[in-house]
Amino acid sequence: MKWLLLALAVLIFLNFRHILYFNIYTHSLPYGIYMRVKGSPQRDDFAATCLTSPIAEYGMNRGYLASGNCDTGTVAVLKKIKGLPGDRFVVKNNFLELNGHSYPIMGRDSNGRALKVFYNSSENVLNTGKYFLLSDFVKNSWDSRYWGPVSIAFLLKPLWVFEPYKTYDR
Repeated sequence: MKWLLLALAVLIFLNFRHILYFNIYTHSLPYGIYMRVKGSPQRDDFAATCLTSPIAEYGMNRGYLASGNCDTGTVAVLKKIKGLPGDRFVVKNNFLELNGHSYPIMGRDSNGRALKVFYNSSENVLNTGKYFLLSDFVKNSWDSRYWGPVSIAFLLKPLWVFEPYKTYDR
C-alpha cells in the first residue's frame, strides 16, 4: 500500500512539474500518461501546442479546451505531427490533403454548430517552424484542419496508454 501511495504521489508531482501529462480530456489521442521529451519533431511524433488567443478563446467558448497553463489560459493541445516544414498541402472538397492522406474537414461539430477555419487554405507549403498537428484517432478532432499550421511547444512520448491506438479509416 505504501508503494502505491508513493507512486501516486510521484505521478502527481511530475504532472504539476509539467513532465507528465495525463490525457483524460481529449479523445484525439488514446487516454493515458504521456511524458515530455526532448528531440527534433518527426512525423507521427506526439506533440503539444499552445493555441493563439483567437483560436484558444473560440475553443474555450465552445467547450473544446479546458483551463490550463498556456499563456492564453488553456491547456496545451496534444496531437500527432502529420505535417512538417516544407510539406505541401491543399484543402479541397472539405478535405485536407497532406502527404498522400486525406483528412475530412467537418462543417459542423458534434453539437451541430458550424466550425470555423482559422487559416487561409490557399497556403500550400508549411513554413519553417510550422507543423500540422492532427488526430488520426478520431475523425472529428478539432485540430490543424481548423487552426492551420502551428508551432510546437514540446514533444511527448506515451508511457502508459489505457486503450489501444487505432487509426480511423480515411
